[in-house]
Amino acid sequence: MADAPGRGLRRRSVLGGVLGCVLGLGLPSCGGAPRPPARPTPPLPPLGTADLTRLLPQAGLRWLVLARPREIAAVPWLIPSIGLVAPEENLARHARATGVDLRQVREAAIASYEGPAGEARFYVARHSGDPRAIERLFRRRLTGKERRALDRPDVVRVTGDIGRAPHALVLLGQDVVGVQEGGSPLRGPARVASLYALGRLKRTPTALSGGPLAALAARFGPAPVRAFAPGPFDGELARGARGLLAAATAVGAAARPSAREGIALAIAVSGDFSTSGEAASEELLLAWNELAQGSFGHLLGLDAPVEPPLATHAPDAVAVAVELNPQALARGLAAATGERIEEMLR
Repeated sequence: MADAPGRGLRRRSVLGGVLGCVLGLGLPSCGGAPRPPARPTPPLPPLGTADLTRLLPQAGLRWLVLARPREIAAVPWLIPSIGLVAPEENLARHARATGVDLRQVREAAIASYEGPAGEARFYVARHSGDPRAIERLFRRRLTGKERRALDRPDVVRVTGDIGRAPHALVLLGQDVVGVQEGGSPLRGPARVASLYALGRLKRTPTALSGGPLAALAARFGPAPVRAFAPGPFDGELARGARGLLAAATAVGAAARPSAREGIALAIAVSGDFSTSGEAASEELLLAWNELAQGSFGHLLGLDAPVEPPLATHAPDAVAVAVELNPQALARGLAAATGERIEEMLR
C-alpha cells in the first residue's frame, strides 16, 4: 500500500536529520547546539622585503655590492659586453640549476661578513621564479646536515652542507631569496635576514641605514651598480689610495650607463676632509692614474677612458669620476674573473 502523503514527508524529514548528524552539519535534530561558523584566518602581516638593503645587517659587514640586473640587461648597447662577461649559455645553466634566472632579477645584493664562525658570503635577489622549485633545487645540492625551519608559511629556511662548506637558504615571500655560503648557517646573515623581514630586529642597524655608507649611498644616487666597504681600514688596505684609506670611514663606487654609450664610474672615499679636501682629491686622482697605468688597469681598459678622470672634493668625501669604454672593460673582466664567474654560475 502506498504511504500516505504526510507519512512520506515525515520519513524524508527523519532521513534528512540522520544524514545531517552523520555528516556533521550541526542540525538541531542531532540533539546538540548548532555549530558556529568557522572564523576566517586573519591575513599575515606583510613581510619587510621592499628594500633588500634592509635585510642586510650592518654589524660585521666587510663589503657590499648592489645591482639591478634586469635594468642593466635592458640597455641594448650593453648586451654584447654583458655576453662577454656572462655568456647566455652560462646564465641558462645557472637558471636550470638554481631556479633563479639572473636575466630576470630586478634587484640583487652580494655581501661579505666576518663573524665568530669565519667569513660568510650572502647573496640576495628579488626573483621571478617558483620558491618551491628554488628550495627543491637547493636541497638537491646538499650533501649533509640538512635542516628545514618554517618561521611562517611564507618564510622558509633550509641549512646544510654542500661539500665541506655550510650553506643556508632563506625564502621570503614569493619573490625574495637569499643564499649564504660559509659562516654560521643558524646565526649568520641568512637567519638575520629572516628576522628583519619578520620585523623582529627593528632596532638593529641595517647595511645602509646610517653612518658613512648611508652618506655614500646618498651621494651616488640610484645607480644600477653600487659597491661599498666600511672602514676603518688597516694593514695593507690602509696603505691603499696613496694612504687615503688609513683615515677613511668608508669607500664606495657606482657605475651607470652614460649618454655616450660608455660606463660612467664614480669612486668616493669618505672621511674628514674639511681642511684637506683639495690635496686629498689630488692624491686620489694620482692613485687612480697609477692603477690605470698598471697591468691590471691596462687589462680593464682604464688607461684609455672615453673622458679623462675628474677629481672633486667636499668636507666629508673626495671622489674621482671617469667614463670608460664598456667593451674594453668587459673583455678585461672576462679575462680576469672568467673562472670565478663560471664557478658562481654553476
